[in-house]
Amino acid sequence: MTIKMNTILLLVMAGVLVTLGDLALAHWSRAGQILFVLLGVVLNLFGILLYAQTLNSESVGIATGIFLGLNILAVTLGGIFLFGESINLLRIIGLLILTGSIIFIEVMG
Repeated sequence: MTIKMNTILLLVMAGVLVTLGDLALAHWSRAGQILFVLLGVVLNLFGILLYAQTLNSESVGIATGIFLGLNILAVTLGGIFLFGESINLLRIIGLLILTGSIIFIEVMG
C-alpha cells in the first residue's frame, strides 16, 4: 500500500509541476516574456522526471493515463481561471468522464 500511495503522490506532484509549466508556457506565448518560457521548460522537465520515477512501481500505460489525465484536468481549470477561457457543456461532460476514468483506474488497480 505504501508503494501505491508513493506512486500516486509522485504522479500528482508530477502533474502539478507539468501543469504549472504548461501554464507558464501559455503565459509566455501570450505575453512574450522570456522568463516564462524558461520557467515552463524547467517545470515540465522536473515534472517529467517525477513521472519517470513512477514507472518503477506502476505500468507505463496506467501511469501515463493518470499523469496525462490529471494534466488535462488541471490545465483546463488553469486556462479557465487564469486566462478566462470558456468551456461548454460537452467539454465539462468529457472532463467528468475523464475524472471518473482516473478514479476507476486507481480504485480497480
